[in-house]
Amino acid sequence: MYSKRLKKIKSIAKRVGYDLYRAFLIIVSHFILIYAGIYIGMSKCEARTIYYGSETETVTVSYGAETIFRFNESVKTISRASRFTIAPSDSNNPDYAVLSVTPRFTRGVGKVTFLLANGAVVTTKIVTVLKELPEKVENFYDFLPKKSLIEKEANAGPAISDLELMKAMIRWEEIVGIKERSLIRTVMTGNADLSAKLVRVYTGAKFNGYVFKIRNLSKKKEYAVGIRSLSLGRPNQALLSQVDKKLLKPNEATFLRIVAKPTSIYYNVNLPVGAVQSE
Repeated sequence: MYSKRLKKIKSIAKRVGYDLYRAFLIIVSHFILIYAGIYIGMSKCEARTIYYGSETETVTVSYGAETIFRFNESVKTISRASRFTIAPSDSNNPDYAVLSVTPRFTRGVGKVTFLLANGAVVTTKIVTVLKELPEKVENFYDFLPKKSLIEKEANAGPAISDLELMKAMIRWEEIVGIKERSLIRTVMTGNADLSAKLVRVYTGAKFNGYVFKIRNLSKKKEYAVGIRSLSLGRPNQALLSQVDKKLLKPNEATFLRIVAKPTSIYYNVNLPVGAVQSE
């Protein structure tokens, strides 16, 4: 009778041990899947490299989202950062070379200075924009000294120029190293006779490209497009511009293309369209 009880106890213990082992395997597999998901997500995160020097570097961050600033040295002090919450991205294992930047306000500009451990000073102009802006594709910035850019360019092949980007935009072509996105965003013109929409955006490390469709809604008036008066932000971020038609007759439309600096934002465009005065 004693041996039967012993066998029963062993059987129960064996079953419990097996169940615990299965539970352990399930927990471990879940942790592996979670880690793999995080790793894959981080590996797909694309960073824009900012080569800093004595100039002020302009970067954009999205309201309601975290943007990572990674420096080549640890940050010792941060000045004039009241518009942002800035802290190590990993609070459990703080690394002051990798910071999380979160805006406190929906829009605005803050000039923030980072003093690095090696004595280098990184002066930034941080522009807060809405998350849905088409140009805002980065959530990760790498800050490197300009001497590393000189070394990189010495070993690199030819890069795309602003003129090459403009040619590709005119031909509606894709170009290596530039992200292209089709969309429709209404742009305020301040004139009931004119409609303007952003229909395509090109984003790259050195340039942004914009294609606007401008339509003359008037049934009688003619409008002229004077690209020499075009501007995109203050100071002007536009580098090149081109228009298919300089004169818009009633109900006609044209495409206006702009190649600009990578810190540009499309809604800052000042469209150079004016009514043609009849003689």
